[in-house]
Parts: sequence; structure tokens; C-alpha cells
Amino acid sequence: MSKKNNFRKTWRTLTELGQEFGVSAVKFGNLLKQHGLREKDGEPSQIAQEGGFFEKIVPKEGKPYYLWHRDKTVEYLTSLGVNKSGVSEKEALLDTEARKLAKSYLEAQKLDDEGSKLGYLMFQELTSDIKKVGLDRFNKALKSLGFKGEPVTLEEW
Repeated sequence: MSKKNNFRKTWRTLTELGQEFGVSAVKFGNLLKQHGLREKDGEPSQIAQEGGFFEKIVPKEGKPYYLWHRDKTVEYLTSLGVNKSGVSEKEALLDTEARKLAKSYLEAQKLDDEGSKLGYLMFQELTSDIKKVGLDRFNKALKSLGFKGEPVTLEEW
């Protein structure tokens, strides 16, 4: 097995860890804050540093980010009584994809409102992906992003 695979089995993003707990990356980051592994500003805490809970990744371009030790982080949180929500990894992945699609939908709607043909084209591209995650899941994600309109139906495109 390659060294890279071993690294990625051990070190996970907030999104990946959140999926294990059935929550978004933001909610998982908040869990880490609530349980002392992150500071209010999102940086790892002294406890996390001393415990070897994270690795700071500094890319050649872009801003640094952190990967979290999967086993240590999961064990720590569960020892403090944080339960996995029972959402399967597949369901969590679908929820994450639905949120991405909802964000794209809002961008397409904005472009369409401005009279751009790109908005219409984006709507067309989104249709098959929305069908894959499910219309109900997509509408739920859209609502969680603050969308105030009527639920989306694919027939309108």
C-alpha cells in the first residue's frame, strides 16, 4: 500500500469527519469548538496541538488548512459523549452534494435574473445532478441556505 493512501486513511478533512457523524463540515467544526479542539476563530486549540490531533497543510498556492487525525478525533469526541447521528456515509455524501447543487442553483438564479444566458445553461446542467441526489434533499438544502421561494420542481426548466 502506498504512503499516500496511508496518509489519507489517517488524516481527514472536516467534511470527511463530518460525514462520519452525519453533519456538515461547518457543524463538525463547531463540534470541535464545543469540545475544546478548536478555538473560536477556527484554529486548532492547545489541546489539539499537544495531542497531535491535526496536521497543517501549506499548499504552494492558496491558504493553509488542517487535516485531522481520524482515529484520535473520533475517539476523543465519542469519549465525551458525542454520538454519530446514524446517518450513513452515503446519505451524508448526498447531503453534501445537495448543498453544493443548491449553491450552484442560487448562482444560476442570480445570473438568470440578470438576463444572462449562462443562468439558463446552468439550470440545464444541474437537472440530472439534482435528480441523482433527490429533489426533496435538494429543496431541503436550498431552504437551509436561506432560499425563501417555493420548492423547486424540475418541470419548470
